[in-house]
Amino acid sequence: MNKAFCREPDAQPPRCPGCNADGAPVTATTVAAHVAAGAADRLGDPAFCCVTESCSVAYFDLFERSIAVTEAHGFFWPKDPAGPLCACHGLTCDDVDADVAEGEPRRVRAVVQHAGSAEARCSELAADGRSCLARVQREYMRRRSG
Repeated sequence: MNKAFCREPDAQPPRCPGCNADGAPVTATTVAAHVAAGAADRLGDPAFCCVTESCSVAYFDLFERSIAVTEAHGFFWPKDPAGPLCACHGLTCDDVDADVAEGEPRRVRAVVQHAGSAEARCSELAADGRSCLARVQREYMRRRSG
């Protein structure tokens, strides 16, 4: 068959070996900041974070090598039940519950305002290297309606 009529397969996003969900790309610096010394060396480059809440995999690479959540630290809730929603501010589910109980989301607003500023350090502090903004807002709305 003529190559002009053949189509290359679409590139598939990297999939978590634990839950088969799409991985979020992370830098080697992010991985090293959230795992024990030497554990990051088990992964190749590029590395990915599994953001599926119930999955036990924290980071993985294209060869399906992985680091478990139990070997990582600083992960966000609910991936780590003891972790905060926002690593930069330390905002917890208890803080969100307090905002809901008070009827005014002042703690959540403070995180939203800071996340949009130049001082936000989400890419350094967050285990997935991304802003917690969507996670915080989603959890606030879920708890407010529930």
